[in-house]
Amino acid sequence: MTLLEAKGLSKWFTAEQPAVAGVDLTVRAGQTVGVVGESGSGKTTTARMILGLLKPDSGTISFDGTDLIGASGSERRAVRARLQFVPQQPRSSLNPRLTAGASIEFNLRAHGWAKRDRRRRVAEALDAVGLPSGFRSRYPNELSGGQIQRVAIARALATEPRLVICDEAVSALDKSVQAQVLNLLVRLQADLGVSFLFISHDLGAVEHIADEVAVMYQGHVVEHGSTRSIVRSPVHPYTQLLIDSIPGTRRSKRPPIPESVTEEATA
Repeated sequence: MTLLEAKGLSKWFTAEQPAVAGVDLTVRAGQTVGVVGESGSGKTTTARMILGLLKPDSGTISFDGTDLIGASGSERRAVRARLQFVPQQPRSSLNPRLTAGASIEFNLRAHGWAKRDRRRRVAEALDAVGLPSGFRSRYPNELSGGQIQRVAIARALATEPRLVICDEAVSALDKSVQAQVLNLLVRLQADLGVSFLFISHDLGAVEHIADEVAVMYQGHVVEHGSTRSIVRSPVHPYTQLLIDSIPGTRRSKRPPIPESVTEEATA
């Protein structure tokens, strides 16, 4: 079942070159799709359009049967509980004056959860991300980077979303903690059936978690397919460059990356 479908998304910030040009993305229920590319490739702009934080200049976005671009305010509010977000810097997104439990409960209250159900749900969300119940009373400055990222994931999961967009959700963590959080996301998908749109500059992280991957370069999706096929048999030279950047990967001579993108390669 198709959960998210974006077609022909484009966004211009300057007249010289689009930030995003004709991007198509599809996420099915229970699937993780990775979007990988360097800074400025358009991946975060694409995510912000899906979340409704930016209006596309052209294209369509459908989520769980709702046309997000043409949706009314009430329709968008109804969708937000089912479409959640984990940011790159969760510490700056959490109110330092609220405990972890209070931050999660605030999200539940914003989406209409009854008071009698919120405390139970906070405990369930913390348990789902591997944090004991005592963490609900801790403030952000009392948490490590990995712990605060788990709180951000718990906050997103608390509303029982169908899709969670993770924008560079592990890039600020050291490698050992990155692996723990990636393994957590894999387990959550298996346990809860939630879908993820996982955005990263690191193809190694995307390879670990994603069923499919879209490679973005200069605002275009230059390669799209199963993660396994793209990592094993890349078509676009930029994809090869990303593969070569994965630690332990043997580098080989490849054609230079083109200065402009004219067509998409499909794996």
